[in-house]
Amino acid sequence: MRLFLSALLCITLFLPGVSWAQTKIGIVDMQTVISDSVPGQQAMQELRTRFESMKTELDKQNEAITKLRDELQRQSMVLSQEAKQDKELEYRRVVRDFQDQFQAFQVKMKSEEDRLSEPILELLLSVIDRYGKANNFSMIIDGTAAGLVYADESVIITQPIIQELNKAWQAK
Repeated sequence: MRLFLSALLCITLFLPGVSWAQTKIGIVDMQTVISDSVPGQQAMQELRTRFESMKTELDKQNEAITKLRDELQRQSMVLSQEAKQDKELEYRRVVRDFQDQFQAFQVKMKSEEDRLSEPILELLLSVIDRYGKANNFSMIIDGTAAGLVYADESVIITQPIIQELNKAWQAK
């Protein structure tokens, strides 16, 4: 991606007949737009609400695992070899079950996050397209994806894009 953007920038800069003074570039931080915009905040709140009970359950299971491990360590000197092996086997089973549930939780959460963010991203891309055309930008670059190190404040358009996205979301 960086290579592509660098090549695109070089081609734009060095094409004959293209004047650098006529090229207007905007830089937007897409992560900031999504996290600071009204639709992004609504999606995150919905995500938190949906998975709060699952997270609470996982936290309880994690505490139970910790207690089981501590109990196993305290009793290891007193238990017979067979009883100790049974406890260790039970502990491993509980840990494995917890890990499986945690992975399922992460997959489910990622899937739900993708589902919630898809309409926001579609709207965001159309907002950026309209904003770019209305303000005569030659290109608008995602500053986070391009690995941007420095940009003059005059080319950063993150806040106006957030405002436009919020307007478009409310109109929708």
